[in-house]
Amino acid sequence: MVAVNVDDLEDAVLMVSETGTEDEAWVCLDTGTVHVRSELVDEALAPLPDDIDTSERYVPVPHMRELALGLELVFDFADAALPDDADNVRKMFKRAGAYGKFSDLVAQRGLTDRWHAFREAQTRAVLGAWCEEHGLALAQQGLPH
Repeated sequence: MVAVNVDDLEDAVLMVSETGTEDEAWVCLDTGTVHVRSELVDEALAPLPDDIDTSERYVPVPHMRELALGLELVFDFADAALPDDADNVRKMFKRAGAYGKFSDLVAQRGLTDRWHAFREAQTRAVLGAWCEEHGLALAQQGLPH
């Protein structure tokens, strides 16, 4: 099974999920290489394969919403680690600035490290499942965040 670098894939998911960009990314099913089309990436330094838009050898990297790595992740954490605050967390996300308020709440409860570990573990599990779905393996040798 072809391996995909976990850090490259996670960065690509974040990039294609960024609001206001038209960034795209693909994973090559033959090599596991993550290819990126972005204003932030110099194509001369990282050229895209000629057949990236036409070949079935490349699978598009999904948006984090497709992987349930947005609000679902926050709510799952709130349910598990902040059960007394879970309803308030949901209400928080109906207004602007919610992620900052959520981060503040997590810090006040002394759960910042637990939140980061939860988010990383869930993200890697979801990315691993996505890879398996496409006949790929997630290479766990990425650098710790």
